[in-house]
Amino acid sequence: MFLRGPTFSLVTALTAALAIACSGSGSSAGSDGGGAGGSGAQSSGGSAGTSGTSGAGGSGAQSSGGTGGSGGSKVDSPFDDPNWAAPPCFGSSADLTISSRLPYARAAVGIPTYEGEFLVDLATTRSTIDLLAFTAPGPTATGCDPSFLGQSCSFAAFDFFGPWGSVQLVTADHSFVVGSVRQAGILGTDFLATVAVSLDYSHHEIYRALSGALCTDAELAATGLTALSSAGFFASDPTKLAALSEVRAGAPAGLAVPNVPTVPLRIAGVDTVVQLDTGFDDSLVPYSINVNEALFAAISQLAPGALERAADKDIALTTCAGVAELVEAYGLTAGHAVQFIDGGGSAARSYPTATLFVKHTPPAAQVCGGIGTWTVPAAQLGASFFIDGKLWVFDPFTSRVWLAHD
Repeated sequence: MFLRGPTFSLVTALTAALAIACSGSGSSAGSDGGGAGGSGAQSSGGSAGTSGTSGAGGSGAQSSGGTGGSGGSKVDSPFDDPNWAAPPCFGSSADLTISSRLPYARAAVGIPTYEGEFLVDLATTRSTIDLLAFTAPGPTATGCDPSFLGQSCSFAAFDFFGPWGSVQLVTADHSFVVGSVRQAGILGTDFLATVAVSLDYSHHEIYRALSGALCTDAELAATGLTALSSAGFFASDPTKLAALSEVRAGAPAGLAVPNVPTVPLRIAGVDTVVQLDTGFDDSLVPYSINVNEALFAAISQLAPGALERAADKDIALTTCAGVAELVEAYGLTAGHAVQFIDGGGSAARSYPTATLFVKHTPPAAQVCGGIGTWTVPAAQLGASFFIDGKLWVFDPFTSRVWLAHD
C-alpha cells in the first residue's frame, strides 16, 4: 500500500504507515502471493496488494509532497499540446487529478452513494477504502468489523466508469496522505486488470476501454506510442501469470507473481524487469528506482563503473517485521542510462538521470515479500517516469503497456 506522510518525520511516517499496512487480518502489503513487490524508495509505505501469503512489502521513505526536480527525457511530445485529444478508441473518459505527482480518479461507493478520490495504483493488487474519508455516516460495510483496519468488507455498490455491483474493499487509513485531495482509497489491479486503463498526465484524463474495444496496434502506434511486453506479470486472466518460483527461488508451489505491470528495462546495458508503480511518490529524489540485490550484482559485474555512491541519500527503512532495512543510493555515471525496452529489443525511452536505491532485505523481513526477496534481477520505479512519459496505456488483455517513445 502506498502511504505518504510528508509533513512529519521519516521515522514517524514509516512507523505509522507500517502499523497500518500490517494491521488487521485479510490484508497484507506487498505480499508475494498477490501484492506488489517492494515499495517506493520515497514513499512511506510502499505498494500494497493482498491474497496469498501474509506480510507487508518493505516500505520506502523520503516523501516530500513537492514537485521535485527535473530530469529524464527532454524531448517534445505531441501529448504536451493542450489541444491534443485521445481518439475515441481509448474508451470512456473521466477527470484525473494529479495530487503530489500521483493519479486520482473519483469513484462512488455504497447505497446511498458516497463519492471520493481513489489513488489509481497499478502496483496494488487489492483495493482499499478509508471509511473516515467520507462524510458521516459514510458507506455501509458488511461482512466485517469496519472499525478495524485490514478488514475485507463488502459494499453494496461501486461505481467507477459505471456500476460494478457489490465489491470487496480492504479497510485502510489514508488520513496522513498529504496532497490536494483527501485520499478515500486505492484502486488496484483487482479492478484495473479487468479493463484497459489509460492515464494522461498532461491533460488530466483517465480512460477506460473494455475487452476488444481498445484501439488497434496501428491506432496506438499512430498516436506516438510504443508497446512494451508485460507477459506473465499483468493479465486480465490470472492463470496467465507466471509462477512465483520463476522470480523467487524456493517459493511455495501454487503461488503466482503479483498482477502488476512489469516490463523490460535496461540499466547501464544490463537487462532486467521493472514494476510500474503509479503509486510511488518520488518527489524528494526524482527518477528514483528501487533495485534488488540480484540486479545490483548484475550491474556491478557487467557494467563496472556505471554506478557511483550517493550516500547522502541512503535510507534506513522500518519493515513489517519491525527490523531495519538499509537502502543504499547510487547515481548513474556519464554515458549510462535507464531504458525502457520494446518488443524488438530497442530502447523506447531513455533516461540518463536516475537514482537507484538498493534494497537489502534482512532475513527477518523476508516474510514481507517484495522485489527485495526476488532472486532474479528486478526493479520498481515511480511517479517521475510516469509524469515525464505523459501518456500510458495499460492493456491487461494483451499483457502490454504502451508509452510514448523518445
